[in-house]
Amino acid sequence: MVASVIPLMRTPETKRWHLILVAHFTAVTLWVECHRFLPQVPHNRRIAFVHGLGFGLLCVTLCANTIGYYLAANLSQTLGAAILLLTPLAFLFSTARNSRELSDIAALVLGLLLYPLFALMDSGLDVLLSGVVAGTIAYGFHRARARA
Repeated sequence: MVASVIPLMRTPETKRWHLILVAHFTAVTLWVECHRFLPQVPHNRRIAFVHGLGFGLLCVTLCANTIGYYLAANLSQTLGAAILLLTPLAFLFSTARNSRELSDIAALVLGLLLYPLFALMDSGLDVLLSGVVAGTIAYGFHRARARA
């Protein structure tokens, strides 16, 4: 994720320590929003934009984790499980929303379809394997389409 965000911000005048801070702020949400918003942000304001977005996301995350920690003991088991499901759903929806190319959509759909098969192996590597296999197939599909 960091490797795809840094080139969007780097200019010849960019200081290295600004990029190091951006690298530490980069997580799934920042990565998705950078690819969505940075093309409209002027190059000289991109570092400030990412610092502000990253710090804002960090503050919201810290507050939500603190509140969730204290509420978790008082929630029913069903509600606790439902709240835990929010993270993978948010990741899935943000990834689906930002899928621009056919290979992105193919990787996402293949990953969703292959996951139950790899889950049957009961190896604990089901998410990793379905992602790597789906991504590799989608990459091959992308390369084959590019050659044609």
